[in-house]
Amino acid sequence: MGSSQRFPERSAMTIHDARRRLIAAAASLPLAAPRASRWMTPAAIALPAAAIAPGAVAQSSGWPNRPVRLLVGSPAGSGTDLVARAVAARMGEPLGQPLVTENRMGAGGQIATEVISKAAPDGYMLLALSSAHASQAATLKSLPYDPIDGLRWVSTVGVYPLIIATAADSPIRDLDDLIRRARQSPGSISYSTSGIGSALHLIGEWLGAATGTQLTHVPYPAGGGFGYTDLVAGRIQLMINIPGLIVPNIRAGKLRALAVSSPKRYDVLPDVPTLSEIAPGLEIISWLGIVAPPASPPDIVTKINAAVRGAIAQPELQEQLRKAGVTPQANSPDEFRALVAESIDLYRKIARSRGIELQ
Repeated sequence: MGSSQRFPERSAMTIHDARRRLIAAAASLPLAAPRASRWMTPAAIALPAAAIAPGAVAQSSGWPNRPVRLLVGSPAGSGTDLVARAVAARMGEPLGQPLVTENRMGAGGQIATEVISKAAPDGYMLLALSSAHASQAATLKSLPYDPIDGLRWVSTVGVYPLIIATAADSPIRDLDDLIRRARQSPGSISYSTSGIGSALHLIGEWLGAATGTQLTHVPYPAGGGFGYTDLVAGRIQLMINIPGLIVPNIRAGKLRALAVSSPKRYDVLPDVPTLSEIAPGLEIISWLGIVAPPASPPDIVTKINAAVRGAIAQPELQEQLRKAGVTPQANSPDEFRALVAESIDLYRKIARSRGIELQ
């Protein structure tokens, strides 16, 4: 699956350097360099919860004077849904109106995104969006909305790594052993993801290219549970997925993590190496955030952003997010927009270099 690529040397950093690392990672791929952009400031959860008193946001104007709908493009009980509901419950207090979560499933979240892209820009409909949005924009020939300008970016609520795991009783001891086995027997190591063109698939392709190995992709579009069943049964060797699915099974003694995709070691699994320890520069951070319809008034966007910051500054919510595998993190609308653009750029470079394009 292609020869080993050269990557830039890795330096010490914090998870708040995600945007800079996306730029560096994209630049390491054999396509055009990404455009320059501003740093993401590490003000993630710096705003104290007490700085936003109940009703303080709402007092500055008539908005909101009724409940606000928060769309989620994934099923109830999914990782995105659970995080969205937890954040929404905390945002209602400073806004002075409840956020009512509404699941709009279909087309991998595209239906909900199309709805928000066409909604009235009055602040009464928002969307909880995951970084699946970026991989779709990078791999699909067309979308019914502009993936950047078709939305009004408000703030991230958190970031998280992807995890490469194997069955607890797998003979694959660690990441070095995985690469050795894959080189000895090209194509013999298979990995499951949620589907072709997903971020999970793209990092598997990038890992193969970076290490000069041929890994076999086995997509399970119906859900990660099917891949898990085949993994523990020994029919496939690896799973690439989000912490919310993998970490509980590690704690239950069913799975064993081999690597994480974050720039530094993941605090939930501190003994698990990063991919960049094997292939410097091989780093992907996934995100969850809140977006509004395009042309939403700046003052309303500012109030929603403040409510997000106030919500995730609360220790109880921080603990909820961390239990779901998400590191709480907020940013400005401009920073969020730039982060998404750089995510799309990185995913697009991986997809093009590996010949991945979906209808």
